[in-house]
Amino acid sequence: MRDLGLLGELAFQSWCAQEGLIANGSKIDKTGWDFFVEFPISQAITAKQLHESAVNCKIQVKATDNQDRKWQITLTNLRQMATAQMPTFYIFLEFDGKHEVQNAFVLHIDNDLVYKILKKIHQVEQSDKENNLNNRKMTLHYGESHELKVVDGHGLKKNLLALIGKDYSKYLKDKTEFLKTCGFEEGYGTIQFSLNGEESIKKIIDVSLGLEEELDVENLVSTEQRFGTPSKKPEFELQTAKIKLGMSAPKKGKLRFKEDKLSSGLTFDIDFYTTPFNFNDYRKYSKFRIIGDFFEMTCKPYEGTCNYSFDLGDSRRFEIKKLKNAINLINLMSKDEQTTIMELELENLDKIVPLKIKGQFVERDLEIFDELLNKVLTIFQQLQLHDEISISLKELYYYKKEIEIFYTIITKTNKCDVRVEFVLDADNNLKSDQLVHISVTACHLGSHIIGIILSVLGNPIEISENKYRLECSGIKIERVFTFTSKDNQ
Repeated sequence: MRDLGLLGELAFQSWCAQEGLIANGSKIDKTGWDFFVEFPISQAITAKQLHESAVNCKIQVKATDNQDRKWQITLTNLRQMATAQMPTFYIFLEFDGKHEVQNAFVLHIDNDLVYKILKKIHQVEQSDKENNLNNRKMTLHYGESHELKVVDGHGLKKNLLALIGKDYSKYLKDKTEFLKTCGFEEGYGTIQFSLNGEESIKKIIDVSLGLEEELDVENLVSTEQRFGTPSKKPEFELQTAKIKLGMSAPKKGKLRFKEDKLSSGLTFDIDFYTTPFNFNDYRKYSKFRIIGDFFEMTCKPYEGTCNYSFDLGDSRRFEIKKLKNAINLINLMSKDEQTTIMELELENLDKIVPLKIKGQFVERDLEIFDELLNKVLTIFQQLQLHDEISISLKELYYYKKEIEIFYTIITKTNKCDVRVEFVLDADNNLKSDQLVHISVTACHLGSHIIGIILSVLGNPIEISENKYRLECSGIKIERVFTFTSKDNQ
């Protein structure tokens, strides 16, 4: 009686020998594989390839006279193949009652099959039914897409290398990472706990929005989960505990503040946070949180209330126009009984969400900064500057005098009272009745320094021996330049 299994193994070994592949047989048939196959190491020893190892893989050979093209394999065997830290394959050989292979099929245990195998095993392990993996099987199917076009050693080697890919080390790295993460797409587990009273409901909402750090809970049960199936036994249980919750990823959006329906408004980029909890009967405690560059808002939609705060920071820099808009918003929201219309636009949301908030009078000393920013913006306009310059409130105040002088020179150049005096050596005679004095004036604006080259035209008047004053007849800005503050260090 012919030994079909041995025929299959001998055929496979013969193919490997044809291509110089070393097929090391498994001495104990409990490992899930029949052959550990070593490919010849590359003879190209370049600087980039010197460290690269030879390709290795594990293969199980199945021989059959049937053509139904499916095979039941124990879950123990499949787990060995799926979790091996290298490529693994099932090779199905059809003999059709003859002594030579008629058709050959190579089934790669790729990520899709690994996922299905591990999911099946986990479901069996966590079920109440028979969970001995040696007694449970899974059917593998193969067909034309897996068939070797050339049934010999060359066709086998070519097929295996094509499935492994050109970068063997990347294959190993990707498989290891996939094994660690597959099945955890819906999370690593579940935590159940009890809340005591409505105050706890309020607090868990605040914790989920990052408004509170931690929460007291009771009867906490942690259960691991994979492939959507929870483990039968809890990971741990606690009668009382303190928990911290990370904030959910925000939605990006824009928030527009308008003094009335006809105004263009002030628009700012924001992050929008909502709580993942929905308590149905306690929806009245719902909140959402909005965080902008310099402001934060916590709104309770069912109560119609909203708390807000601003923080420009003394040393924190903002782009000039953004800082100007920020101060305008703070002034708007600080008016007593001022109803501000807000329009909320969120990503993946077609409609604009309208909101209203009524301000309360808060005395804020921002007028000086508003005036300085108006002067800075005028300087930009007059000099046609397009650099994105950032500045802090502290820098605005510190360079207040410098900004005001520079503003005056720019906006009232010919009206400036510029006095130039100079002294000549006794040996030098003044031979011209018109002179030009060249000077450089600069202004510090946070991240940049703005400068101008200024020429003063005038007639020299002797005010004492060898000492002259230039009687100004015209002032001209010859050149404008900017550079970052770092360039000046």
